[in-house]
Amino acid sequence: MERLFRVMFNVTTLHFRCHDDPVDRLNRRYSVTVILFFTMIVSTAQYVGDPIRCWCPAQFTDSHKGYTNTICWVSNTYYVPFEDQIPLQKDPETEINYYQWVPIILMFQALLCYLPCILWSFICRKSGFSFANFIDAAAAGQRTPYLDNREKTLRYMVYQLDRFLTTRANRLSDLNSQRPLANALTRLQNGSYLTLGYLCVKLLYVANAICQLYVLDLFLGTDFHFYGIDVVRRFLSGDDWAASERFPRVTLCDFIVRHQVATHRYIVQCVLPINLFNEKIFILLWFWLVTVAAVTALSFVKWTWRSLFWRQMTTYVRREMSSLPDEKHDDAADALDSFTNRSLCRDGVFILHLLRDNMGSMIAAEVLGGLWARHCAQKMPPPSPINGGVIPHREDTDTGSLPRKPKEIA
Repeated sequence: MERLFRVMFNVTTLHFRCHDDPVDRLNRRYSVTVILFFTMIVSTAQYVGDPIRCWCPAQFTDSHKGYTNTICWVSNTYYVPFEDQIPLQKDPETEINYYQWVPIILMFQALLCYLPCILWSFICRKSGFSFANFIDAAAAGQRTPYLDNREKTLRYMVYQLDRFLTTRANRLSDLNSQRPLANALTRLQNGSYLTLGYLCVKLLYVANAICQLYVLDLFLGTDFHFYGIDVVRRFLSGDDWAASERFPRVTLCDFIVRHQVATHRYIVQCVLPINLFNEKIFILLWFWLVTVAAVTALSFVKWTWRSLFWRQMTTYVRREMSSLPDEKHDDAADALDSFTNRSLCRDGVFILHLLRDNMGSMIAAEVLGGLWARHCAQKMPPPSPINGGVIPHREDTDTGSLPRKPKEIA
């Protein structure tokens, strides 16, 4: 069991070399850790303690009592309030059929929280741009105490990002005007592939948190998506907020014992100590999922606003460039806009945003300044073909070797 728990928690340290923002890590890392911690608590209560104890008739021996506890655990018990009469046959709607499978469903939920991260890792690899190496290089550059190493790292980052963006720009320049649909798909793939892929992953995180509430509806057989609201309402009204028919602690169990000539039906009353843990765990899980869904939805709106609208993109580029004192761009607003729309595109701005969220605004602005410098260098006209294409420098000119004007003869 100890090895099983060690493997479960080691899952949270795995990563697919994909970098995202803190809200994504809230989903794929902290949600997985919280759910696996709940899984450990429930599994310990099931395998170490007594998950069920039944009140048996006086004539039952110890072996009979052990059999009763086992048969009532593996079969489903059902809940009947104490003020109601015991029915002749149990109603399937009152059946409690989840408590044996709580660790399994929790591990399944942890897997669902991690699936969008796997998809984002696949999108990153498919794009040809290594976010992991890019951001790891930024981290290494910030850790080094040597200025020359930091400058080399910055040049490496600028080169890698510029190569990625230039390759995509070259693909866009080869579009065929006779194929509008193919052109649209090519523009989408080469200018906004990472941006749209990341927004889809964000939506999957939101859908995962919301859908898990409804998955628990099916699993628990109740309207679990309103569970937290009911808990808050009972707490404010002064009732026992923890007591709930969703997680009854005392249930009934029917089983049949076969004798030599006949069968006998027994109805015993059982207590489910495991539901003390299930009750608290699913209360916390409800509030966690709702909070994660709300935070991720706001994050999706923020990323959509700053990654899909050109005005926000150009405003971001101008603001970051203005923070660099050495860049000459005061009179180049149109050039900056063209640089944003044609060179960076949505994916370039998206990568800079992601770099800023992970490593800070300073390194993102420096990388942007390096891209702008390379862009301006590529736009400069070639040198004039003087002396074989070489323009002599002032210090290389020997004025003494020039022919002198001859003297006039009187």
